[in-house]
This record gives sequence, C-alpha cells and structure tokens, in this order.
Amino acid sequence: MTEPTTPAKTGAEKDDGLGKYMKRVKTVLKGRNRASVSSMTDIIGESSKSGEKATVTSSSSKPAVTSARKTATSEPVQVHQWSTLQQEKARVLFAKYGLTLEPGEWMSKPADRNVQRVEKPVRMRIRRNCHRCLTTFGADKVCAGCQHLRCKKCFRYPPAKPKEECHEKDKSKATGSSKKPVLTIPSRTGGQDLVRKPIRQRVRRTCHRCQALFVGDATVCGECEHIRCKKCPRDPPKLKKYPDGYPGDVDPPFERQERVWRKPRRRVRWTCHSCSKLFQSGDRICSSCQHERCADCIRDPPKKIKPEPDPELLRRVEERLAKVTIS
Repeated sequence: MTEPTTPAKTGAEKDDGLGKYMKRVKTVLKGRNRASVSSMTDIIGESSKSGEKATVTSSSSKPAVTSARKTATSEPVQVHQWSTLQQEKARVLFAKYGLTLEPGEWMSKPADRNVQRVEKPVRMRIRRNCHRCLTTFGADKVCAGCQHLRCKKCFRYPPAKPKEECHEKDKSKATGSSKKPVLTIPSRTGGQDLVRKPIRQRVRRTCHRCQALFVGDATVCGECEHIRCKKCPRDPPKLKKYPDGYPGDVDPPFERQERVWRKPRRRVRWTCHSCSKLFQSGDRICSSCQHERCADCIRDPPKKIKPEPDPELLRRVEERLAKVTIS
C-alpha cells in the first residue's frame, strides 16, 4: 500500500528534513568507513544520552511498534500515527549505515494524522540460475545468455522444500480448519453433557448358514467360520446399488443340494372306450373320434374305492360307548 506523500516544504525547511539525512548517507558511502552497529538498542541508547527529546520519541515509538506486531495477526488493517512511522523509518535507515541519530536533527513534526496500514503475508521471491552459464532467468524459461531451456538441473534460490513437509502442513491446515464447534445439551439426569453426533446408519450382516450376526467389520463368522459371501443378507439391503454383491464379499461356495424324500407321484392315463386311443394330457375330448371323456372310459390306474365299514364292527363300538359313563 503506497504511503501518503509529505506536504511540500519551503527552502528553509528542506535542510531540516530527510534531504539532510540523505546527504550524510552519501558522504558516508563515498569516503567514510562504515561503523558496525550491533543492534537497534545501541542507537536508542546513544540517542537517549544526547537529550531528553530523543528519549521521549523513542519511548513513544516502541509501544506503537509492539502493539502493531501484537495486533497484526488478529486485524488486517491497523491505524498508526504518521509521525511515529517516519521516525521509525529514519531510525532504521541510520542503523543500516552505522550513523547516530542526534536529537536535534529530527524533522519538524507535522500535524499528527492516522494512517491505515494493511498487514500482508510475506511473499518469497524465487530466482533461478542457468546451470551452464549461471545467468539469472527472467520471466521466460529460456536463458538469455546461452539460450538454454530451463531444466531441473538449474539452480533454484531458495531451494525447494521436500514434499513431505508440504503435505504435513496441508494436513495440519485441513485438520485445523475442519474443527467445528461442538453442540452439547445438558443431561437430564445431571451426568455428562450430551454431544451431538451425525446420524449413522447401522448395517448388519447375517451368515446365511447359521443365521449368526457378523461382529463389526468382520468377514468371518464366529460360529461356523464361514467367509462372508454374496448370499449373506444385508440389513438394510441395497440391491439397486449392488446387484452383484456388496463390496468385500466373496463368491458363495458350492453347496450340494440335500435330497428330501417325497411321495412318488403316478401319472394317470385315460383311454377312450370307443376308439381305444389315449387322451392327451389335460384334454377331455379324444383327438381321434372327438368323443368326450365319460365314466365308461378306462382309467389307468383305476380309482381306489373306499371300503364300506363293517356293520358288526360299528355295533360293537356303539355298545362300548354306551357302557362308558362320563363323570
């Protein structure tokens, strides 16, 4: 974000402004030996010894900088004093070239006004050099010196980080962003609070041999040791989505069909008594003489006739029942 320009100054005020400091910097670069300054604390200490005015300005600038650093993470836009920012820039410039900032050399303090500063993340500039002629690549991927196309051997500054660290950072960001506030309600019995959980459908699988339930995600029955196959039913079923079996199921083993005894059934044939031809199965009219099946037609096998009960036997049974007295 561009900073607002300083108001225009007269000829008398130019010598007291930043122009005077820049002249001193130029003379130092030309002929003087650069003095090394260990840290910013040395400059602040020397300026505090020279006068009370420098101590007041340094003490007023420190809390502004610290407060800006503390609130940089929480608020993107911050409000600062214009004079404080200019004093901080001048102090950093003098510390860079090994100069001491005298208290009387401060620029005339303009009217204080609030300035908004936007905190942006630091962007790293990546440079690549040709591994043949060590020429720095520009915007294109072709070297300007030897016309070499940029490859993996060309140097990269700063070097690339391993992919494992990038993946770990992405995972940590994903886990951090996925955290949602937990919804709870107090328990009616006074115990632990009830936590809201998403609704999950419980799926049960049953062994088709012994009708036992599979425990959890097990694929082997605990009773008959049968491996879960496509015949094992699922509750609730999903036949439209999985018509050929559910995921993880194996093909059902070959099972021999059990033989069950059943009463033999005999085929009944009817013969026409006029032309002695067999009736077709299910037909009541003879195909040769067009005779309708009647009672005279021969049935094979003949129909069983139930025998009539013996009258003597019935008489004896009635006599015994008469003798029995019901109490």
